[in-house]
Amino acid sequence: MRPRPLFIENPEHDRYVSLVPDGDIEEILGKQRTKTITLLSSVSEESARKAYAPGKWTLKEVIGHMTDSERVMSYRMLAIARNESAPLPAMDQDQYVSAANFNKLS
Repeated sequence: MRPRPLFIENPEHDRYVSLVPDGDIEEILGKQRTKTITLLSSVSEESARKAYAPGKWTLKEVIGHMTDSERVMSYRMLAIARNESAPLPAMDQDQYVSAANFNKLS
């Protein structure tokens, strides 16, 4: 079992890391996967494409943003692990979501 990091460079991310419960991370993630699939399976396509207010993301866009963020962070971790000398790419979340057309995906 790996302990939670003692130092988080970005204070905004510390908020999320602090929410991770103690325990076996693989077991925790496995349970979260099951709960997430169950929850999202109960949402209709119509509801998933509806924003709660103008200019806000839909549920599909939020989930899409989460997967985009996982991909970007995975690349950044690989680059750091391989001593990449080039600057790491930025991510404009609104541009990514706009370009992805998540609402058209099932």
